[in-house]
Amino acid sequence: MGHLAWADAFVVTADSVSMLSEVCSTGKPVYVAGAEHCTWKFTDFQRSLQVRGAIRSFLGEENMSDTWSYPPLNDTAEAAAQVSEAVAQRGWRILGDAASS
Repeated sequence: MGHLAWADAFVVTADSVSMLSEVCSTGKPVYVAGAEHCTWKFTDFQRSLQVRGAIRSFLGEENMSDTWSYPPLNDTAEAAAQVSEAVAQRGWRILGDAASS
């Protein structure tokens, strides 16, 4: 992901959840091209990113020097916390988890 650090902004196609997730983890402006052609699954994901302020639609007339910021996505940490909580609710613990020692 080091190469993403060199970019000031991103224009990505709307058909890849992994690509959108990766660039949204930078906290840099992300424009999405082709969102109007996506299925409901992609549309729901993109809507959630718009609500978080991470993406905007690419219309071809954007001033790429305009910037905005948002809290970078860190869904891995959020998912790990939810798994740990669910495990703890069952009275289990994850080996090697310092928080449960």
